[in-house]
Amino acid sequence: MKTFLVALLSLTLTASYAEDAAETDPFDLSSLESKVEELGIFTKADVDAIEVEARALFNADDCQAAIPVLADYSQKSNWLANMIAASLDPYYGASYDERKDYPYSKLSALVPLETMANEYKTKRNIARAMEAECHMKLGDNDKAIPILLKTLDLLDITNEVWWQRTRENLLSIIGVE
Repeated sequence: MKTFLVALLSLTLTASYAEDAAETDPFDLSSLESKVEELGIFTKADVDAIEVEARALFNADDCQAAIPVLADYSQKSNWLANMIAASLDPYYGASYDERKDYPYSKLSALVPLETMANEYKTKRNIARAMEAECHMKLGDNDKAIPILLKTLDLLDITNEVWWQRTRENLLSIIGVE
């Protein structure tokens, strides 16, 4: 029995180590390659153009056409935000002392990038809220509920308009006043 437990523990630790090594392998690009394959390569201008189309369809109450555009827009906004944020990784990956000693003149040039990444995350959240609302308008609450819940999880407290709107949409589906 002891041999079995030792072997099981060893196997578990080996598997855990293999998973950790795979997660930190600097040459493993598979998840990033999959993301590029899934969403393609696009620019900020491309995402901004999708936003214009998505908002126009949503504002025209053309939910059938808006849903796939909003879903695409939210995914691409998120990926764009992640790529912009990745450009800041060397700073955020540095030690406290390295960041503290980093010249303000260089740091101030990074602030607009962080702001832009956060703006695209906000756009992603709003697009998801719009998508859920469209599902509700089409009577598909089974699709709306998970999107509403995730959107409420992601929304920033300062986005009071969409927080309230998304909250009220969720509560209306579940009959809570």
